Amino acid sequence: MKIRVSDTDILETNSIDFIELDGRSISFHIKGRVYQSIYNNDMESMFVFNNIQHLISPKDVRFSTENKPVTTAERREAGWEMFWNLYDKKVDLKSAKSSFMKLTIVEMGEAIKGVKAYIDSTPNKKYRKNASSWINQKGWNNELKLDSDKKETNRYTKPKYITDER
Repeated sequence: MKIRVSDTDILETNSIDFIELDGRSISFHIKGRVYQSIYNNDMESMFVFNNIQHLISPKDVRFSTENKPVTTAERREAGWEMFWNLYDKKVDLKSAKSSFMKLTIVEMGEAIKGVKAYIDSTPNKKYRKNASSWINQKGWNNELKLDSDKKETNRYTKPKYITDER
């Protein structure tokens, strides 16, 4: 749909990527280029901005239904891709994928959720298990010791020149 945004500007709403309001002006971002319309005052620009914004339907990709895996095989493959991208020790891909694909869909979800905590608890890759071992041992069920579990010690020491107890 075409809309008139000023005396000289007519825009196609489908081509607008996003818009920004800055005082008396509105910046229209269209296919990598920025077009700016300047208005008489802040109130007029805000009025135009609010009227345009409801015409532009932003796409929320978090809830997009396009390209979502439909079949179980597609869901399993998507789960594997998510897991492998999260697991930061890329060793023995074939064995890790084989182990992961043997899991149920529910276990795959638990593994994907648990892998972040495991990575955080073992920041040094040298001490981290290979992905296939972690999957076969169902590492997401293990208790993890994080740095936040350490007891905080008071590093304050009383200076020698202070004689009274406070």
